[in-house]
Amino acid sequence: MATHRPGLSALASILALVLSPALGATTLDLKVDAREAPRKVLHLRLETAANAGDLTLLYPKWIPGEHGPSGPIANLVGLRIEGGGKTLPWRRDPVEMFAVELAIPADVSSIVVTSDFLYAGEGGSFSSGPSASEELALVTWNQLVLYPQGPTADDIQVEATLDLPAGWDFGTALPVVSRSGDRVRFAPVSLTTLVDSPVLIGRHLATIELGVHGTAAHRITLAGDSAAAIQPGGDYAAGLGRLADEAFAIFGAQHFRSYRWLLSLSDHVQHFGLEHHESSDNRLGERTLLDEAGQRSLSGLLSHEFMHSWNGKYRRPEGLLSPDFQQPMQGELLWVYEGLTQTLGKILAARSALWTTEFAREDLALVAAGVDTQTGRDWRPLADTAVAAQFLYVTPGEWRTARRGTDFYDESVLLWLEVDGVLRAESRGRVTLDDFCRRFHGGKSGPPAVIPYSRATLAADLDALVAHDWRRFFEERVYDVRPRAPLAGLEAHGWKLVFSAEPNAALADDEKESKGRSYRFSVGFDVDKDGVITDGRPDAPGFRAGLVPGMKIVGVGGRTYSGDHFDEALRAAQAIREPIEIVAQFGEEVKVIAVDYHDGPRYPHLEAIPGTADTLAAVLAPHAKKP
Repeated sequence: MATHRPGLSALASILALVLSPALGATTLDLKVDAREAPRKVLHLRLETAANAGDLTLLYPKWIPGEHGPSGPIANLVGLRIEGGGKTLPWRRDPVEMFAVELAIPADVSSIVVTSDFLYAGEGGSFSSGPSASEELALVTWNQLVLYPQGPTADDIQVEATLDLPAGWDFGTALPVVSRSGDRVRFAPVSLTTLVDSPVLIGRHLATIELGVHGTAAHRITLAGDSAAAIQPGGDYAAGLGRLADEAFAIFGAQHFRSYRWLLSLSDHVQHFGLEHHESSDNRLGERTLLDEAGQRSLSGLLSHEFMHSWNGKYRRPEGLLSPDFQQPMQGELLWVYEGLTQTLGKILAARSALWTTEFAREDLALVAAGVDTQTGRDWRPLADTAVAAQFLYVTPGEWRTARRGTDFYDESVLLWLEVDGVLRAESRGRVTLDDFCRRFHGGKSGPPAVIPYSRATLAADLDALVAHDWRRFFEERVYDVRPRAPLAGLEAHGWKLVFSAEPNAALADDEKESKGRSYRFSVGFDVDKDGVITDGRPDAPGFRAGLVPGMKIVGVGGRTYSGDHFDEALRAAQAIREPIEIVAQFGEEVKVIAVDYHDGPRYPHLEAIPGTADTLAAVLAPHAKKP
């Protein structure tokens, strides 16, 4: 991908790098042998030209979309560097651990680097987490390459070859030159494009063509741990086609030549989504497609990652540009990068009928209630959760409510709904968030490109549509401490947050997937599938009574713990007004804790505000013209 950055003259001096004197040609010949991927091992061979003198080889550290220094260098083993028929000694830079240094002898004109990459069995985050099973694997190129220090990633060309396990197939957005048996040869591309183009490989793999939407073809490649896992039921593929149409209706342009969702369905890989210009890496459980709750979860994920092609990949905050995967990224504007994407992902899941309108409202209610009960709001502004993202992503879940997590995802949904409300109100309904997205993310269709922006750019584009003090608007909601969530975003569209004993449909889906239970909005804590408290509200009755994260609930109301027994205890306490007796184990200690709570089961929902127009219905309604 040749990255185009118009308007970067002010940044050019900052981003420019001086070529290393030891550097020869900036072409890498990379061969990846994935035949042992089922055993979680890849074998690597890389060759490049080199000049006599000192040479530094770099391993990608700051990975686009992962918002942190997450390159899994610890999993690169057996590193050997040869030149002129002899082994060349190397050493790791004692400060920059992602750099190795060596001296190139005068009689050496090229070097060969060999190593193995070991897939994680556990631990790691995003693509550095578990990424292979006996039936499938993700080939993530940034994990498999060392490159000379000096040129930008745009200026390094890579010719990659991939050997597949026997009988396996693959899917990728990377251009393919040829396939001979199990060997695939890809077209030469920049290192930027290579890293931006993962490959999904698997024994059970299928690609579904979704047709041309807008100006580009769309498709989904699925790989699963079984043949049954990759059979989407009903009209799910048609729903993805509608999603592509709804995206084009918003943005009016596409910044990709074609688009491919890569979907891994396995219980043995880490579950998440990662965006790329022309594809996305999406990973969920093996049975995801086999029930409605799984399909709803998948729809939210695929919609979110698809929106990133415009918001995050094409339009990107200046602080998230790293021209060589080494320069640290600054996440201050993740409330736009991720937050606006989260908003659009939910909206388009509804517009394309992958979600019902009713489910979308339930999801918004859960979002609003969740961020409003973060006690960390009392000391930490939303902006700081974005700035601190690189460590909040990997912070344990215990006490997350008190510290706040990556709240720039969900809280920003309320923020951007409020932006939409302001645009509608001050333009008398003529301007909406869709108009801003078309202005900000639209332009001309074409191949991948990057146009950076700043907070000032964002405010200026909004102001060009509707004159408003947008700087102050965001300052108050993002950068100031606000003990309450910005619920005005829902109220501006005619809905308010309420609670009742009726279960929330979105929360029920979450509980089905995690096999845990959430009592966050009643006694004030969540438990995992084993009854262990994972997080809770320090201001809630359960924690005031002495419950803390890490405790295991083994009994409630005189019976062994189960979700149903806990609900019965909540209802009983509501009727007889006596404390709920919870038996909790903490290490080797077992204690009975009396929780003085009497309001019964409590779940969030949205309720229409009488006398107020329901503009949320218009936000969630289909916008694309029917063929």
